[in-house]
Amino acid sequence: MMIPNRFPFLCTLLLCLTPFTYAAGQVMETTKPLFSSVFISDSLINALKKAVAEKRSPAYTAFEVCRMHADQNLDRTPTVPKQWYVPGYYHDAEGHRKAKNGLRDDANAAYAMALCYRVTGQEKYARSAVRIINAWAMEMETMSRKDDSMLSFSYHFPALIFAADLLRDESAIWPKDQQKVFSEFLRNEALPMNTMSRKNNWGNWGLVLAVSCAVYLKDEVLFGKCAGRWKYFIEHQIAADGHLPHEVNRSGGQRGIWYSHFSLMPQTIAAEILRVNGADLYNFKSPGGRTLKKAYERIAGWTRKPDTFPYWKGDPAELKGMHYFSYFEILNSHWVNDDASKLLAESRPMTATHSAPFLTFTHGITLKKTD
Repeated sequence: MMIPNRFPFLCTLLLCLTPFTYAAGQVMETTKPLFSSVFISDSLINALKKAVAEKRSPAYTAFEVCRMHADQNLDRTPTVPKQWYVPGYYHDAEGHRKAKNGLRDDANAAYAMALCYRVTGQEKYARSAVRIINAWAMEMETMSRKDDSMLSFSYHFPALIFAADLLRDESAIWPKDQQKVFSEFLRNEALPMNTMSRKNNWGNWGLVLAVSCAVYLKDEVLFGKCAGRWKYFIEHQIAADGHLPHEVNRSGGQRGIWYSHFSLMPQTIAAEILRVNGADLYNFKSPGGRTLKKAYERIAGWTRKPDTFPYWKGDPAELKGMHYFSYFEILNSHWVNDDASKLLAESRPMTATHSAPFLTFTHGITLKKTD
């Protein structure tokens, strides 16, 4: 059992008063949130069930991948550490992966099983997912905030929240007293782990964790602050031509596209959570004229034609992380883009390891045939 945080109110208060909340030019979103679902709405589940029943692509083919992953993890034993600590990747890559991959694999498995339960109605999926969710809420004793501990938690734990949200109406499978323990863990332990105050991709991933907690806990104040932080990132992370100055020069530009994806993916996931809950910011234009659409168009072009990426002077074939664009499934449903459509057509069904796997299944649209 996690050692209780003795000052839960103080943690929440400090989160609400941190400097990023009232950064210059930033206004808290005032739209009253719906608090209907965190990431996957009931209406989307109904549409997915229909698409699977009718064997319509891309949902049906992608669902088979999701179900295969769920089936492989039905008997999974949760891998919860007693002490959560993740060393920095660039100091101890092996230790970093070993420390965080248990959460990654548990969270993604629980999410796959929760999706399969909602689509098929088979309780075996829900019961296995609940076992994993409960373990993470009950079995850790301490959580470090050093090195990559907060970042790794910020980008892997949200999938567990998405899973829990899909199952919270099933009190016969997930009793209310267990759900209360999970909610308390979110408020007192998970939420303070967010990295939303950071200016680069760390901030975007922290936003995903914070806004997921806000919706699950029905916290209107936190939801408004998350929406305000999302707008702040649009203004301060995106240049006039759509590139991300914090990310494009990483490793001399060799990882510039990868880190741009690694910033825009969480920004997109957060946008979708906000939209589902009544704050549709996809077409938001910042005071400086910055937009998510412009960043999407820029990175989609570079991803499809890496030789046009100006921040790397070496062989384009040596660029890292070129294929981490599953979040294009969400963005392409808002702004159909030729480069993104071609990339998706070549790569479906797509998934990811951070926060939101199976995006071709949940958010993919039918692509028009292109030359």
